[in-house]
Amino acid sequence: MQVIRGRDEESFSCGGSCDFRCFGSCLRTVNVRPLPKETLAAKTVAIVNNTHSDAVSEGAVEALKRWGHFTLVDDSDAADVTLTFEKKSEHEGTSTQKTGDDGKPDTNYSVTFTSSIRMKATLKGGDSAFYSTTTGESKKKAGAGCILDLQRAYLATPR
Repeated sequence: MQVIRGRDEESFSCGGSCDFRCFGSCLRTVNVRPLPKETLAAKTVAIVNNTHSDAVSEGAVEALKRWGHFTLVDDSDAADVTLTFEKKSEHEGTSTQKTGDDGKPDTNYSVTFTSSIRMKATLKGGDSAFYSTTTGESKKKAGAGCILDLQRAYLATPR
C-alpha cells in the first residue's frame, strides 16, 4: 500500500492497477500503476516545461539530482524519458442577488481561481504518457513533488 500525504490528511492507494483518489485537502493525484519495463532500463531524461515558470523545472531538476537515477539531457528526442510539465488554471464566477433589509436589491459577485501543475512522462518514440501526476503546489514544490511521485512509482514497480 502506498501512502501519499496531503496538506492535513493521508490518502491511501493499492499498489496494483487502481487509480489514486484524492480526499479532503490532498495536494496530489497520482496515477498508480506499475511502470512499463522500458522505464526500468531508461537512463536519460529531458524536461519540457510548458508552465511559464522556470521554478517548476528547477524543482524537478533538483529532485532528479537527489534521486540520482537519470542523467538529465537537453534534447527530448535523445532522452529515454521525457517529462512534460503543464499548468492548468481555472476560474469560476458566482453571482448572487437578494433583497436587502431596506428592500433594495443586493448583488454580490465572487470569483474563485485555482491552478495545478501536471507532469506527464513519455518513453522515447511514444505518443502517449505512461505516467502522470498532478499537484496543487506551485513552482519548485510542484516540480520536486511530481518527481518524488514518479520515484515512488518507479520503486514500487516489480523488477
